[in-house]
Amino acid sequence: MQLDMTPLTEWVDSAAKRGAIAVVTHRNGDMDTIGSGIVLARGIENARACGLYIGTLARRMLDGYSFDFMQIDADRPAFPRSLGGIIVVDCASPSQVGFTLPDVPLCVVDHHSSASDPWPEDALILRGDVSSTAEMVWAWIRDTDLLCSAEDATLLLAAIISDTGRFKHSRAGCHRRVDEISEVSGIDPVDVIEKMESEDLSHSQRIAILKAVGRCESHQIGDLVVATTRASTHEGVVAHALLASGAHVALVHKKTPDGLRVTGRASRTGTQKGADIGSVMKTVAGRLGGEGGGHPGAAGWSGQCHPVELQSTLLAALTSELIG
Repeated sequence: MQLDMTPLTEWVDSAAKRGAIAVVTHRNGDMDTIGSGIVLARGIENARACGLYIGTLARRMLDGYSFDFMQIDADRPAFPRSLGGIIVVDCASPSQVGFTLPDVPLCVVDHHSSASDPWPEDALILRGDVSSTAEMVWAWIRDTDLLCSAEDATLLLAAIISDTGRFKHSRAGCHRRVDEISEVSGIDPVDVIEKMESEDLSHSQRIAILKAVGRCESHQIGDLVVATTRASTHEGVVAHALLASGAHVALVHKKTPDGLRVTGRASRTGTQKGADIGSVMKTVAGRLGGEGGGHPGAAGWSGQCHPVELQSTLLAALTSELIG
């Protein structure tokens, strides 16, 4: 599949005449949104990446790099007075930004298939049928003949590897784009994976993860085994551990200051058998409120409700998805 990112170039050229451009990442700060945001902002004159949060993996991959990222205060977001426009990257819906965007021209660069609320009608929406937003950013860099540094390549590769679950959920063209990035930069994807997996968990974190795995409940929905549990930390690690233990789908919830957050993951076999976690989370948002969406193999929801109600709603939505 060939990505046409010409509309982004035209939008940037127009916005730059009005002032600075803010490249905004989503509130969870995962590798795809942070990597895509920082690399895209580097390629645009008078642009800066910004957002609420940089997640653990993204922070690890940025360690030792020189990067420009402005942390936003959700209660008092500050932008330049002369703001030509905002580009939101890897964000399915406005609520996932985490704060109210100013009323300026808006462009959205994203690849998600499910969202809980729509963008404004006058926004330029560039939604690619690709595995990650980083692939769209790479297509723009390639087609505009911009330099892709070793740091940029590492961030883009880490974003692609992370969002595809180590390529288990990659779509057509993904491997070709990885080869292109590696060839022009000299960065080996294997080295990127090794850095991604170099996480040094503390003793308490390891114990908390093991407890979360140990308290999981298993459910049979159609041909799929679904594991559910609660965690106090590293929900993504817990979900992957449950998949490695034999589950087709893992649903892990965690208490947050604002309520509850769910991290959902599905194995490649699970998605091939019909599981679409992004669609499930969108359904949950429709029934319980909050924010939900993502990919077939990885998605999330956050909002307020009782844990028992959340689990029953998740399982009901997944059952409807698989059985009807």
